[in-house]
Amino acid sequence: MGELKTNYGENVECKCAKVNMPNVEIGADECEVNDDRPNKDLLKHLQSLVECPVCLGSIRTVPVSCCPSGHVVCTDCRSQLVSCPVCRTVYPSLQLVSHLAAGIIDKIPHPCKFKAYGCSQSLLLSSLPAHETSCSFRLVSCPNILCDLKISLAGLYRHMIVNGCASQHDLKVTSSMPSVSTVLMTGRVKSVDELLYKIPLVFSYEGNMFLIIKKQSADLIQFSASILGSPEQGRQFMVSIAVFSERMPCNVVEYKGFANSVDGPVWCALTVHKDHMGELLDQVEENEFQQKFKYHYKVKISRNE
Repeated sequence: MGELKTNYGENVECKCAKVNMPNVEIGADECEVNDDRPNKDLLKHLQSLVECPVCLGSIRTVPVSCCPSGHVVCTDCRSQLVSCPVCRTVYPSLQLVSHLAAGIIDKIPHPCKFKAYGCSQSLLLSSLPAHETSCSFRLVSCPNILCDLKISLAGLYRHMIVNGCASQHDLKVTSSMPSVSTVLMTGRVKSVDELLYKIPLVFSYEGNMFLIIKKQSADLIQFSASILGSPEQGRQFMVSIAVFSERMPCNVVEYKGFANSVDGPVWCALTVHKDHMGELLDQVEENEFQQKFKYHYKVKISRNE
């Protein structure tokens, strides 16, 4: 509350009620403008100053190459160019660098390198490596041995299902305290070698997607469980895999451990020698595909307490 003096010498009492307007807050004691648009525009402009015009990636290392007019380009693209991609000026024999761009790089957040795949994060350079290692949009290899594509992790599940790169199965709850779910897989093969080409198993548990992957290294066959996520997420779950013979119940191998990350090192896995794997297959009547061996394996999963 205050007084205003008019030109006529009258004292007029002024009561400024608080008024709310979009991006503007007016009060009795202060007037404050809440609008970060200028900051966003400035940041966008600064980011454009260190964006390579060829690959459109954010330049993250110094020195920053440039042409006589100051147009910058990343190191990888510069090695393949003879002239500036913006003004077409031929690069001189003496390499020119932009001190302006170099001064900006460490001061502003840079977009994640997986921006084109859907990531909206922008972070300072010191924080980017850790984020990009576990980014939900990072590129990972399809786990199917017959597919050599790299897919964004966010789209991996859809890719596997649509393209037949994995087989989805539902879990069966076998215990409630603690919650344990299982899935039993059976199938036929001509030999142990064909087992490796059976597509991975994919299933959902507590909102997360998991894979059972088979790989061969020399004479060893490896069964492992992986989460479509980070190693930290994988350590929240305990998975066991048992490969067994139905006709000879004593022939069984089993392991229990954390779920691995789909694109990380395999820390926990069930490893079986090819010769021993032959003892875990049941011989059955040969079908039209000349498959005369039957395999069985059971997967159990629970949250790691």
